[in-house]
Amino acid sequence: MDAQVAPLYEMLKIDTRLFENSLDGVDDQRAQIQPSDGANNMVFIALHLLDARAYLARYIGIEYQHPFTDLEAVRSIDEMPSFPPVTPVRAAWRQVSDLLLERFPMLSADELSQESAQEFPVEDRTVSGGIAFLLLHESFHIGQIAYLRRCVGLAPMSYT
Repeated sequence: MDAQVAPLYEMLKIDTRLFENSLDGVDDQRAQIQPSDGANNMVFIALHLLDARAYLARYIGIEYQHPFTDLEAVRSIDEMPSFPPVTPVRAAWRQVSDLLLERFPMLSADELSQESAQEFPVEDRTVSGGIAFLLLHESFHIGQIAYLRRCVGLAPMSYT
């Protein structure tokens, strides 16, 4: 594995585990609780993370389309027609994560140093910078789910 990939790969592994841990023990009823009007619930954030992870997969050359493509155009919780159960969302996360965990070690320094076709709000305009931003974005939203766990009466998210 290229030395430049190693820290990104570690972030990918941590985010993969923390997403799963943040939804551990979350049933469909709790996943849909909004702590206040207009606030996102856990399943909406989980779907957003799945969208982002599917985007990351395509960004690095993996052909992947997650099973909730009918919800991709939804930009606000108020636009949600209904919420899918948590279990298939978690299964789709695992599926795309396995593809990413397989692909990341094969990324080369040349691939990472290419100029990104997508602009992200970071100074590093390379593919590596894009990956770093997307992983940071995941971490941010995983933290939101972890917080919402507490709002619905569940134990804190575990790092292990």
